[in-house]
Amino acid sequence: MPSRPLIRSDTLSVITVMCNTVSQAVQFYVGVLGFNIRCDEEVNGERLVVATPANLVEFTPTGSLRFVQAKSERDKRAVGNQAGDSTFLQLESDDWDTLYERLHTMGVEFVNGKDEPREDKKQKYKACTILDPMGNKVNVIERTTTTLGKVFMMDVGHD
Repeated sequence: MPSRPLIRSDTLSVITVMCNTVSQAVQFYVGVLGFNIRCDEEVNGERLVVATPANLVEFTPTGSLRFVQAKSERDKRAVGNQAGDSTFLQLESDDWDTLYERLHTMGVEFVNGKDEPREDKKQKYKACTILDPMGNKVNVIERTTTTLGKVFMMDVGHD
C-alpha cells in the first residue's frame, strides 16, 4: 500500500465553459481579461483550449478554464447559463485599476448597466459584475490582503 502524503493539497484543476465558438471565449477571457493560453491544440478532431488567470503564481492553487464549443442540444442550452441566474466565475485581481480600465476600454457588458464598481468601505474592496460574451455572470473583485478568501460569500450574486 502506497504511503499517504504528509501534506495534502487538493485543487480545482479545470472548469469547462460551454461557448458558441471557442474563438468567442478566447477573445473574451484571453483578449479582455488577460488570461494566458496553456494549451491550444486539436484533440480527436476538436480544438482544445485551456487558459489560466494572467498573473498566476505557479504554487498558488487555481483552476483553469477549458473552452468547448456546444454541439448537442443540451450543450447549447448551457451556453450562457452555466450557473443559472447566479454568478458563474469570480476573478480576483490585485491590479484592480488596470483591469477595470481594460473592461471599459474593451466595451465589456456590465450587469444591469452598472459600470461603476461596488465599494465596500469597511472591507476595503471594489467589485463589479460583468457578462462574458455567452451571457455568464463573472464577478470581478479587487483582491487585497484584508479581503482574500472573504469577499465571495459577501459579494456573490450582486447585480
